Amino acid sequence: MILVPFIYFSLLTYYWWKRHEGFDVCVYMSGLYALTSLLAIIIVANNLLEDGGILFDSFDLELNIVPTVSYCVLLTIGMFPFSMIYKKDLKSIYTNNPLILDTFSCFLIFIALLNLYLVADSTLEILSGDLSTVRADHYEGIESPAQIKAENMPYIFRFLYYFNTSTLLAIPLFFYYLCFGQRPWWFALLLFFSSLSMPIAGIQSADRTEIVLYGMMFITCLILFRPHLSRKVKTMLKIVSIPIAIAAIVYFVVVSDARFSKRDGGAATSALQYAGQGYLNFCFFWEKANTDYITAEREFPLISHYVFKIDNDDHRRSVRSGQQGFFMSVFATYLGDIMLDLTPFGMILWLVVFFLITIIIFKWPHRKELTTGELLMFFVLSIIPVFGIFYYRLMSYTYTFMAILAVFLYITDRYKFIISKKEQS
Repeated sequence: MILVPFIYFSLLTYYWWKRHEGFDVCVYMSGLYALTSLLAIIIVANNLLEDGGILFDSFDLELNIVPTVSYCVLLTIGMFPFSMIYKKDLKSIYTNNPLILDTFSCFLIFIALLNLYLVADSTLEILSGDLSTVRADHYEGIESPAQIKAENMPYIFRFLYYFNTSTLLAIPLFFYYLCFGQRPWWFALLLFFSSLSMPIAGIQSADRTEIVLYGMMFITCLILFRPHLSRKVKTMLKIVSIPIAIAAIVYFVVVSDARFSKRDGGAATSALQYAGQGYLNFCFFWEKANTDYITAEREFPLISHYVFKIDNDDHRRSVRSGQQGFFMSVFATYLGDIMLDLTPFGMILWLVVFFLITIIIFKWPHRKELTTGELLMFFVLSIIPVFGIFYYRLMSYTYTFMAILAVFLYITDRYKFIISKKEQS
């Protein structure tokens, strides 16, 4: 069974690559799952179970046909709507309301400047210190310098800082303004700066997740917009992106080494186990999860936070791990997380709703035009299967703010307001 997901997703990747006549977003998604499936084979072949977040050990490895087929089929259903968008057919992205979009973009820039104010005087100190200690302090609940600084701000700024997660939306907007938006180059550059806000904030806790998420979603947008980038813009992107990418890789390696160098096999083995455990832990959840405990704080985080006062924090995960009888904070793909929360039936129901929402937004295959609202919804929805090789990323209520903003732009962009003039390439 261990070979089945790799063979299946490799064939699916090849099929979509041929059908789309090149490397498209759906090819990228399927290729990610083919890669993680290959890493799972390497883990099992080299007997690297029982550590690095893998719940199976070498004595109870159960990779049965039902969870394996479910894993392949259900993940394909989640990716299928994205195969409706062909980059070779897409000719234009426009907005019916340029003023609203420009105002929203300025809001993201403001949030990024607020984040810069909070982290500017402590980031270099953190990077030059012991990153393993910084990460341990984060897990123990010790506040970072930026958190302490934020607590002294007026309430309105503390509340606005919840939207720092939403600066991820600056990634697709950065590409939009480069390719279709009629604004100065420096405006797009400010949006690029804004898009880096979450990775920069993550340094406060020696976090690697935001850098990985940023890189994966930047690639998603690059794939979609690449046919519309001029040679001059491509050169500029290389000049700006390559140094940032090198710095991010160095940071990732240093943090990984600080955290895992004392483990058997070191940081490289731990990275392999992290990246390849999705299929293995999905099967473990399918076979071992206690379905008597149903909870939806990760699927409805905003309601859980403000109505039921429940957050998906370390304490809550510890309680739930005790109920399940195993450590639940592992990577089991986004479907594995949802299955653990809602049971297999609930996972299938959730996937059907996700599929229908995505199909409704994308409308039909071979779209030649998208509104910027549809672009932002494409971006937010694509986070789920792209980063979903690890876990369900939209489980925090701050990510719900990002989704609400995207929905707002999606709805307003369906109508032309008097204050705006249609902007179309």
